[in-house]
Amino acid sequence: MPTGDTSIPISLLQDVANAILRRPGAKVCDPVSKRPIPGLSTEYCSTVYVAGSSDALSWRVTEPLKGTHNRCNPFFVVKDEDYPASQVWVVGYIHNHPCGTVPSSLDLRAWPTDAFKPYVAMAEVRLVPGNPIPALHKNTAIEMASALVAEQQDGTRIYLRYFPTGEIQQWSAVKTDWITLGRCTPRRDSRAPQCDEPLRLLRE
Repeated sequence: MPTGDTSIPISLLQDVANAILRRPGAKVCDPVSKRPIPGLSTEYCSTVYVAGSSDALSWRVTEPLKGTHNRCNPFFVVKDEDYPASQVWVVGYIHNHPCGTVPSSLDLRAWPTDAFKPYVAMAEVRLVPGNPIPALHKNTAIEMASALVAEQQDGTRIYLRYFPTGEIQQWSAVKTDWITLGRCTPRRDSRAPQCDEPLRLLRE
């Protein structure tokens, strides 16, 4: 992993954003209500995984899958052309928000999980038979994280990544680093997540 980042690196997110945000409807947002437009706005999902051995893991993503204006379903298990299932770990998902909002409760609940233990991450327990140990790169465990990307009306892009612990980070182009916006807990209905403080996106 040449990036040196143990969670979804910004270079990978930028590449995925280039692929997702040029898809039809990926940036369509009602300018008045600031809400997605059913039938026009579209969310797309890609699955993030690492593949290889502990000496040479590489970050990879699947082709974006089309969803609806407010939801998409990523692959929960993937097949890699270069490696067997025992050397493939799903570690998160990337999707777009047409209107550039922070993660929803549904987003925060959509973690890669074991089919029989839904609160155990696949980085620790595999969905398919194979190596049960976490994905490691030279004795460093890969951190589970999902992410979302968005493009605002002025053309600036938002990159957020969020962890099973509830931490939500935004990439700062000014500081060239991830800035923690807060920690949130998903709710079991459609209400916004419960956060330790109001989440405010960086304005740069």
